[in-house]
Amino acid sequence: MKFLALPDRDLDHHIAGRLGWDVEPDVVRHPSGRPWILTDDLSHWAVRDLTDGTRIAVPEANSDPVVAAEVDDLSTSARVDDIAKSLTLHSFLLVSADGQQRLQGSLSTQRQLFWGMVNGVALASNSPRVLREVTQPQVDETWLALSLVKALPIHPFAPRTPWVGLCSLGIGEWLRIDARGSARPVRWWVPPASGEDFASSADAVRASLREAAGGAIHSGARRVSADLSGGLDSTSLCFLLADLDAEFTTYRTSSMSPWNDETTRAREVARDLRLPLHEFPPLAEQSTAFDLDPDPSPASIAEGPLVWAASRGYLDLLADELCRTGAHVHFTGLGGDELFDVVPGLFRALWRENAVAALRRMRRFQLTQKQRLVPLLRGASSRESYQRYLLRVAASIAHDAPSRPEDAYSWFPPVVLPRWITTKARNLIVQAFFDAATSAPEPLGRDPLAHQTVESVTFQGKILRQFSEVYGQYDIRWCAPFTDSRVVRAVLRAPASARVSDSVDKPLLAATMNGIAPSGFYDKRGRGDFTSDIYAEHRARRDKLLVEFKDSCLVERDLVQRELIEPILAEPAASDIGLLELEKLVTAERWLRGVD
Repeated sequence: MKFLALPDRDLDHHIAGRLGWDVEPDVVRHPSGRPWILTDDLSHWAVRDLTDGTRIAVPEANSDPVVAAEVDDLSTSARVDDIAKSLTLHSFLLVSADGQQRLQGSLSTQRQLFWGMVNGVALASNSPRVLREVTQPQVDETWLALSLVKALPIHPFAPRTPWVGLCSLGIGEWLRIDARGSARPVRWWVPPASGEDFASSADAVRASLREAAGGAIHSGARRVSADLSGGLDSTSLCFLLADLDAEFTTYRTSSMSPWNDETTRAREVARDLRLPLHEFPPLAEQSTAFDLDPDPSPASIAEGPLVWAASRGYLDLLADELCRTGAHVHFTGLGGDELFDVVPGLFRALWRENAVAALRRMRRFQLTQKQRLVPLLRGASSRESYQRYLLRVAASIAHDAPSRPEDAYSWFPPVVLPRWITTKARNLIVQAFFDAATSAPEPLGRDPLAHQTVESVTFQGKILRQFSEVYGQYDIRWCAPFTDSRVVRAVLRAPASARVSDSVDKPLLAATMNGIAPSGFYDKRGRGDFTSDIYAEHRARRDKLLVEFKDSCLVERDLVQRELIEPILAEPAASDIGLLELEKLVTAERWLRGVD
C-alpha cells in the first residue's frame, strides 16, 4: 500500500502519469477540493468526515482496529492529538482541515513518511520509491559517506535520505503541510516519566504486549507465523502467542558455531508447545553480506543500503515459504534487546535512580565485563546534556581527537571514522555532524537510557519497513510487538534497575512473562552467537571480493581510498567489530552499483 499526499490539485495528472496510477478512482478529497491523498489502494482505508469540516483517514485500518475504532467515534477534531499519540506500529494518521494536512507515521518508523519539494510545493509519501520515481533525485554523497560509519548515532541524522532533496520525518515527528504547499516537521513524541515500581511495570508491559500481539492476530489474518530462534525475545513471543491460543508455524535459521545452543532450545520449545518448526540452513550458507552483485529492484534501491543484508538469503527463503503456506502475519522478536537488555546509557539512569545501589551494580559489571571502573563512574555521574555532547563529538572528529573513555556510557557511543575514507568523505561527515549539532535537536528521552531505547527501536523499525518494501509482492505483514509504541511507553516507565539482575537474563522481560513462560527459562545462560557465520562467509567470498572491488563505485566517487581498503578486504581486524565495519562498506558499494 502506497500513498502520496498532494497539496495542489494542478499536479494530479502530472504526478499520476509518472507513477502509472489512475487518478479518479484513487482519490480521497477534502470537501474544499484540496488538499487530497492519491493512493494506489483505498480498500483498507477508514475515512471519516467530521462535523467541523475535518477529514481523517487511517490506511490499513483493518490491521489497526483500535485506531480505526477511535477515528470512527469522532465527531470533531478535538481529540485528534490523543489519537495521534495512541498510534501503533501499523498506523498512519492523515488529517485534512482548513486547507492543511497533518501526516504521521509510527514511533518505530516502521510506518514512515518521506517528503520533498516539487514545483515549490511539498509532496509526501510513505514510500521513498514513490517520491524517487516522481522527482528523479541524485544520490546524496553526504548520506552515503555517513552510511560508512559503523557507530553512527541515529537520531541526529534521521531526517536524511539517500537522495538529494528528499527528506524523512525525524523520530517522533509529524509533517504539517499548509495550504500554500509549505512543509514543516513538528515533534509529537514526549517520553513518559518513569517512576512505576518493578511489579507494576511488568504488569503494564504484559498488558501492552497482549494488546499488540492480540490485535495483530485478530486483524483479519487467516494464517499466522513466527520466528523461533531459541533466543529470549522471539521465544517469549511464541510463549505469548500460544497463551493467546493462536495457531501458528515457527521458523528459524541456525548457526555454524558449536557453542550456539539456541537450536536445542528452539526444538525443545516447539516440542513442548506442539508447534510446527521449519528450520532453514545455517546463516553462513545463505548470507550475502559480502556479495557485490547489485539488487536491481526499485524497492531495494529506493530504501538505500539494506541494513539486514547478511540475512537477505534467509529472508528470501522465509518469504517464499510464508507465501507458499499462506501466512499473512509474521511475528519477529526485533526490538527485544533494545527494551530489556543492558545498554550503555543504563548506568547514568541507575545513578540518577539510586547512587548507592548503582555503585554496587557498576562494581559487579566492571568486574564481570573487565571494564575500567573510573570511566564507568564518570560516565554514570555525568550531567552533560545531549546537545553539548553532540557538539563535543563533532569537534573531536573534526580534529581527529580521541574520545574520552567515559563517552562509552553517554548519549551514544564514541564515533570513530573508518581509516580508509578519503579527505572528501571525512569533510562531508564532519560538516554533517556540525549541522546536526547546531540544530540543537532534543533527545528522545530524559536520560541516555530512555534516549537509546527509543533510538534503537527506530533502527528495528527501519528493518521492518525495508522488509515491507523489498517483499511488497507478498501479502505478509511483518509484526514486531516489542517495537509497538504502547510497549515502548510501558518499558520506559519502568525503573532502570528492572534491566539488571545477577541471576536472571532480561529481568523485566522475565517478570512480564511470569505465568506465561516456563519457570527458570530466563535464568542466566549463554547468548546465541552468529559471529562464526559471518567470518565463514567472509573467508568463502574474500578472493572474489578483492577482485570485484578493483572497480569500486565508492572509490570513483572519491569516498574510499583504494590503496587502504584492499588489505582490509583481505584481512579485516580480528574482531567482529572490524568485520562489521567491512560489511557496511560492502553493503554501500553493492547498493551504489545498483543505482549507477
